[in-house]
Amino acid sequence: MTDAPDPPERPPPDPDAWIRTHRLTYERMAPDYARRIDDYAAADEAERFTHLAAPNPWTAPRILDAGCGPGRDAALLRLAGAEVVGLDLARAMLHQARRLDDAGHLCQGDLRRLPFPSGAFDALWCFAALGHLPPPAIPHALTEFHRVLKNGWLYIVIRQGAGVRTTSWQGSLPRHFTDLTPDGLADALHTANFTIHHQTTHPTPTQTPWLHTIARSG
Repeated sequence: MTDAPDPPERPPPDPDAWIRTHRLTYERMAPDYARRIDDYAAADEAERFTHLAAPNPWTAPRILDAGCGPGRDAALLRLAGAEVVGLDLARAMLHQARRLDDAGHLCQGDLRRLPFPSGAFDALWCFAALGHLPPPAIPHALTEFHRVLKNGWLYIVIRQGAGVRTTSWQGSLPRHFTDLTPDGLADALHTANFTIHHQTTHPTPTQTPWLHTIARSG
């Protein structure tokens, strides 16, 4: 699945306006998105990350799926043995996630201001969601990720690139993204007091590569 060609309009300069635009877009596109989401499923990554995040062999890790969308990854993490909380900005996305897995725990919220106490999770999974934020908001989100982890693990997937990219869903609903270089993401994680454990680049047949990064708070 590929995005439509870039529309002429530029993303809003104000971070809050950017986030409002995204929320409205994803509220409207959620049912169609859930039907047309890419075939790629991160089942192997979810299983490996769940095992990595477990505090001990007898305790299920508590994982936050930050930007869970229609809940596919949250369901995979739960099937791998984790206790999962799925968080998304759009209520319509959470509705789709509930339809997929009615046993999951779901919460509406903003990545820049997570509605959880400090140290609430053993790990945090953020698959293709961090890039939905405007550049000035990414450090705030990473600081929040660090806050809710208790010496835990972080898994981030983000499109590799440099700068802001604008696309649309079906040619009418605007979507704005921030792409990061490996060094740019590494610097942002270091500033937020994360240590990178592993980073790889995954090519795709039709799109630019994606960065897959595992880091630890500390």
